[in-house]
Amino acid sequence: MSSELLAGDPGREADRRARRNQLTRAAQWFAALEADPYARVLRTGTETPDAAEEAVRALGPLHRSALPDTWVTAERAVAEEVVGHPAFDAPAPAPAPGVSGGAPPPFRSAVLTLDRASAAPLAALTAFGGPLLWADDADRLEKRTATWARRLLAALGDRFDLAEHYARRLTGPVLAEQLGLPEAAHERFCRLLPDCRHALDGLLCPQSHAAARAGEAAETALAGLLAEALYRPTADALRASQIMALGVAEPTAVLVSNAVRLLLAEPGGWRRLAEDPGRAGEAVARTLRTAPPVRLESRAVRCAVTLAGTALPVGARVTLLVAAVNRDPLAAPDAPPFGLCTDLHFGLSAHLVGPIARAALRTLAETLPDLRADGDPVTRLRSPVLRAPASQPVAAGPVA
Repeated sequence: MSSELLAGDPGREADRRARRNQLTRAAQWFAALEADPYARVLRTGTETPDAAEEAVRALGPLHRSALPDTWVTAERAVAEEVVGHPAFDAPAPAPAPGVSGGAPPPFRSAVLTLDRASAAPLAALTAFGGPLLWADDADRLEKRTATWARRLLAALGDRFDLAEHYARRLTGPVLAEQLGLPEAAHERFCRLLPDCRHALDGLLCPQSHAAARAGEAAETALAGLLAEALYRPTADALRASQIMALGVAEPTAVLVSNAVRLLLAEPGGWRRLAEDPGRAGEAVARTLRTAPPVRLESRAVRCAVTLAGTALPVGARVTLLVAAVNRDPLAAPDAPPFGLCTDLHFGLSAHLVGPIARAALRTLAETLPDLRADGDPVTRLRSPVLRAPASQPVAAGPVA
């Protein structure tokens, strides 16, 4: 996240950023109170945003949310055009003076700022069989993830928090191994990664000041660790590994947690998976459609363009409501899940999220066939992008 400080008075700059953080969040709340449906999505706490997303759809293929100064769509055809069109080439950076788009949150991650021209050479580094990853293919990644998952589950008791104690703890050692980090660096890597969990939400929604500063410090420390621990820490390798880590860790944890939540809520859903763990892939694919781990994708216009009949100037922002796009009644019935957009930062990480999630879910079903909910799951506040779980209590073994 940006660490630029005003020369001569860092304390004043820190105060200014904190105030702007609060004001940006207040503006989102005010817009939501004025019945702006996209602002209601951004404001959402623990309630589901589905109604607000459908309200956006009812306003047409492309709706301008006035106070957030963002164009929003729930239509699949429009979303696909945005992802495929060269004009939408960046994740909504701060625009130049005199153009539309407003300023992003002041603690926005510096890691997740990739445009497509920069992403292309870095994606080759994080590809299977590339210079950064240990696994040659998705199958080998799944096998190694399953090994770590079994080791982690063996240390858990009959009751645990699925999100915090399993899904989030699993991605750390898996990624540390894939990056070839020495064992001495694993513990610190796994400790820093969860502190970066707010990065994707922070792209669009100001996080609490404490969470934002903790995330900023964690990203800086993670960069330093990778510089010391990577085998060949070139500038590109460092940037690619940071982007990959942030793009894999929390979305994978959210995907695993959502898949388990949906299966436990479906009568007989978990039992059917436990009887046939090979169906974990189907469960992950279904979750990518109905409860995707990334629900908002934002792009900035790099050159003037017309989208859904609307002329958009340079600097305009467009946000895709991914879950609503997957529910689009106008889309082809056999259309695959819109899922993770495999450009920008997810171009370096999306191919890892699915295999890790499949292995995590399959191993969980094999190991704990009697898994059940042990209380209501709680969604993290200020998490409109991920709708990440704050807690998800589960239990295994005989019912008391």
